[in-house]
Amino acid sequence: MTEVRYQLELADLAGHYIDVTLEFEPQDQEPVVLALPAWIPGSYMIRDFARNLLDIRAEDADGLLALTQLDKQRWSLKPGVLPVTVRYRVYAFDLSVRANYLNSEIAVINPAATCLQVQGLELQPQHVSILRGQAPTHWLLATGLPRASNTAALAFGDYSANSYAHLIDSPLLAGGLDIASFEVDGVPHHLVLCGAMATDIQRIAVDLLPLCQAQRQVFGALPADLTEYWFLTWVVDNGYGGLEHRNSTLLLCNRFDLPNPRQPQEFTEEYQNFLALCSHEYFHTWWVKRARPTPYLDYQLAGEQYSTQLWLYEGFTSYYDDLSLLRTGKLSLEQYLTGLAKTISRLERAPANTRQSLADSSFNAWTRFYRQDENAANAIVSYYAKGSLLAFCLDAELHALGLTLDGLMQQCWQQYGAPECGSDDQTFFHLLASYSQSEALATTVQTWVDTAATLPLARAAGIFGIDLTWRQPEHPLDLSGDKSLSLPAIEPGFMYESSNEGLKLTAIRNGTAAHQAGFSSGDLLIAVQGLKASENTLKQLLNRANVGDVLQCHLFRQQRLLQLDLTLVPAAATVAVLKPLSQRTAWPGIAWPQPAPAELN
Repeated sequence: MTEVRYQLELADLAGHYIDVTLEFEPQDQEPVVLALPAWIPGSYMIRDFARNLLDIRAEDADGLLALTQLDKQRWSLKPGVLPVTVRYRVYAFDLSVRANYLNSEIAVINPAATCLQVQGLELQPQHVSILRGQAPTHWLLATGLPRASNTAALAFGDYSANSYAHLIDSPLLAGGLDIASFEVDGVPHHLVLCGAMATDIQRIAVDLLPLCQAQRQVFGALPADLTEYWFLTWVVDNGYGGLEHRNSTLLLCNRFDLPNPRQPQEFTEEYQNFLALCSHEYFHTWWVKRARPTPYLDYQLAGEQYSTQLWLYEGFTSYYDDLSLLRTGKLSLEQYLTGLAKTISRLERAPANTRQSLADSSFNAWTRFYRQDENAANAIVSYYAKGSLLAFCLDAELHALGLTLDGLMQQCWQQYGAPECGSDDQTFFHLLASYSQSEALATTVQTWVDTAATLPLARAAGIFGIDLTWRQPEHPLDLSGDKSLSLPAIEPGFMYESSNEGLKLTAIRNGTAAHQAGFSSGDLLIAVQGLKASENTLKQLLNRANVGDVLQCHLFRQQRLLQLDLTLVPAAATVAVLKPLSQRTAWPGIAWPQPAPAELN
């Protein structure tokens, strides 16, 4: 059997270079195309990883072979009959979970951004040798790739993949690693931290166990082929993100998001966010890596690959990530509803909520959601956020019928997830109609997806025994909480960043006072009512003004001094307030106290 062999050497820590050697035996003397993916599955944006590939050359035992670059990510070579060796360097300095990063403290390697594909040999075994190179002798290596018999656990050495798709779905993390393990249904799960300081990894592992069990409960069982799972966690000063893989996830978090070992009972908001990130990526073990849109049964990594279903896969995962924290006691009901209210408020405040459909948002993720600009609030609805709220509304409608979203998820898993046969644009709606015995519900949900419709959030909350009301925001970042404002709120409608020079406007929401007055993103607001513009000055002037007042504003636009008059209007009631009244269903899997009976006079 033909085998493709890679050797990855951590060759230059200071220069951030990985040296790659690729070896294969040509099947014939026809030209062979070598290609590097343009994107990585799970992150729907063209990354052009080949821009970091340097000094490529090919040879066999008779000498150099001619390489012809075909485009930005493909090369063609004409082999002879002898085995071919290709050598190149990869620059690795991308502080993200999608590419590569190498320095004196850590190596993060995504094979999708590193290993050239030998077209025609993608389905053959792929052997990977990881060489320490300049890495310190104490470094360990963690990956979901199966290791060879001659390689010890967590060691540099030989690893294997059964195909190129398997290889590029298996990130590697090397450095000074802290490791804690636990089991779910007898399957080993490993938490790996690199870069962590002053935290308690055993506590994190203890907190992760019930979250994993809660996600497994949604689908009824672990995937049959899951033999181990790795939480590969890169801890930095400032960063956040995660990317799912078949038996692992690569996570990025801030150093002090992790728990304080001196406060074993403390659950900070930052730590809850980290657990929610773990919960989100682990849910993808079922819901994306195995149950996925039909186009993604066979990833085409040379260019964009479209799907209208990201609302279903990312949105529903976003619904379940916090829900599992609630079910396992990592969030109280009050904390959960506060987070839910913030999601609702952000959606309500964005003009795009009634402009872009979830299907369109999913399809155009490549050029819109992953390439957001100053007009994003007006043009882009998040399939994560609105998709999660659609899941909330659907869960409520199913509960009203005596059913659950968990039950529907299990139907989806059994029908097309476990067999990995994919879902087309209608699969989910057909299963929903069958499960609920309601064609009307399936049609309604499809309308929520295919049009820029507002979701029936108040109805959904009411089914669950929760009251949804609205109030004005006190300030642009006010998204939740039951507050009684002493004065009617006024909101100009622009977002800004504060600096010594003034307020740099970063976004203008359509239909607001700032939009009507002619403000533009990029303007530098330097004075309001003759006073130097600052965050506090603007806040004080708005607090002292009345609806209908006009604020004289001076600003620089492209180095030109302009004066604009801002006519103040009342802030819209865009802050959601959620209050639990009475538990009318078994949702969300926990009980909350019934209200005390009214006293009789």
